[in-house]
Amino acid sequence: MRKALIVSAIVAAGAAVASADITKNPDLGNYWNPIGANGTYVYADSFVADGTNVYNLGTWLDSLGSGGSDLRFEVWGDTGGAGPDPFNVIASTGTLSIGDTSGLQYYQANATGGLTSGNMYWFIITGVGETGPGYYQTGGHTQNSQYNDNGTFWYSNDPSGISFDGQRLTPEMAFHVGTIPAPASLALLGLGGLAAARRRR
Repeated sequence: MRKALIVSAIVAAGAAVASADITKNPDLGNYWNPIGANGTYVYADSFVADGTNVYNLGTWLDSLGSGGSDLRFEVWGDTGGAGPDPFNVIASTGTLSIGDTSGLQYYQANATGGLTSGNMYWFIITGVGETGPGYYQTGGHTQNSQYNDNGTFWYSNDPSGISFDGQRLTPEMAFHVGTIPAPASLALLGLGGLAAARRRR
């Protein structure tokens, strides 16, 4: 009984903070377009990390019947006032061959990378170096409707994805960043649950 109590306390405590996702749902439908290897090359939207390890990335896309394009979902670092840093790729899904879609649909893939909670980062959709006949629209999200993260949307028409010509625009882009606490944080949490179980005993 004692062992079961300790295990359940640790599991319950871990479940309480196991996920610190950032999700900006599309509340404006299809909005930003076109993104892909044959349109705008990079879309970037800021967020502040709640968790410390990325485990997946996703966004809402609509090919508008164009055939779509290969894309990557990534997390980039922040330059400290000059927007996203293309030389600091923290997490990437790798190439995603999504193809043609019918309406605005959610797409998600695994990605891993370490974040510092409280720091600003950028969710990226990029078609730099990718191929495909078409492009996508992404979902729009009303600026600053939930998160205190500056709500900044930037885009790049540069084939290298380095120079951003569309800056500090509204509304935001809809996206999802799945994050969890670092293993060390989970271990400390488990020890806290163990101590609580012992006190109850």
